[in-house]
Amino acid sequence: MLKKISINKDISIAHTMPSYYYLDDHYYELSINNIFKNSWQFIKDKNSLISKIYPITFLKGSVNEPLLLTFENNEYFCLSNVCTHRGNLLCTKKTDSNSIRCKYHGRLFTLKGNFKSTPGFEGVKNFPQDSDNLNNVKLKIWKNFIFNSLNPLIDINSILNDIDSRLGWYPFNKLSYDEFNSSTYIIDAHWALYCENYLEGFHVPFIHQGLNKDIKLDTYNTEILNNGVLQYTMSKIKKDALKIPDGYIDSNKDIYAYYYWIFPNMMFNFYSWGLSINIIEPISKNKSRIRFLSYPLDGHKQPKNIDSSLDKVEVEDQEVVCNVQKGIKSRFYNKGRYSVIHEIGIHHFHRLICKHIN
Repeated sequence: MLKKISINKDISIAHTMPSYYYLDDHYYELSINNIFKNSWQFIKDKNSLISKIYPITFLKGSVNEPLLLTFENNEYFCLSNVCTHRGNLLCTKKTDSNSIRCKYHGRLFTLKGNFKSTPGFEGVKNFPQDSDNLNNVKLKIWKNFIFNSLNPLIDINSILNDIDSRLGWYPFNKLSYDEFNSSTYIIDAHWALYCENYLEGFHVPFIHQGLNKDIKLDTYNTEILNNGVLQYTMSKIKKDALKIPDGYIDSNKDIYAYYYWIFPNMMFNFYSWGLSINIIEPISKNKSRIRFLSYPLDGHKQPKNIDSSLDKVEVEDQEVVCNVQKGIKSRFYNKGRYSVIHEIGIHHFHRLICKHIN
């Protein structure tokens, strides 16, 4: 029988997540079924979609739900990519077709997923029915970014509203996807360990010495949001700070970056040069995919090959996370304690996990 995991709401007496949460197959499956299948996931930005039909997979490697993102008359739709006749995958590559045709038996659907026609079904009674249409999956479009959810029980609106409020001045319309500086990594670590590392700046002077030279760590702030966390800190170098206009939150501060984490696995990081997005996708209990997406502002470039640049910070983060994955397997480790000052984001994350898996 599985042990129920609980994290005390009082961080000053709470213990961290027990090691068996990361090591036991049952807890991994609980997290996939109770968290990720109910989550919102980032797909793409609208400007990167050049086709009317775009096949995607909801969390490849774990949930593995085949879907289609379609576009018609300035509307976006997310549909099941499985034919309602015999379960064939409808599309395996993007296309500009004005309809969706199954290559197995020729069944035809509109770009909204409605059944259109099918050969060889003369004489079939009570046909077609609603079940012959493709299932629609929930979409959320925020700014130019597209999210989808199979079962949207985890609300992320309050986080997006917080970004709107705090960064209402930010030139979102000047962000463009930079494929060259975007990367996908596979690491040998549990997805939650990567998120925990992101959710505190405690490790910065020990792991990221280059970044530590650029930020004022004693100004590091963490704010708890509904299903999210915001972290931010001041910059030591004024030219690297966000240019926040008067009348907005923090306009009198040289903020280095705003780091928004959206439960369970999305990270939106706003810098003076642009936006980086990290998506942490579970593959197994000890393997994760890290999608790093770069969105520089017009006239700017993502800094590269310097001590504090994201490419170097990413390598440093992955190394320590993989070492933690090895360490939690030790017979001498079970759980630890939280830093009341530095780890309120992790404490919040762990309590959210427990809320859903229990």
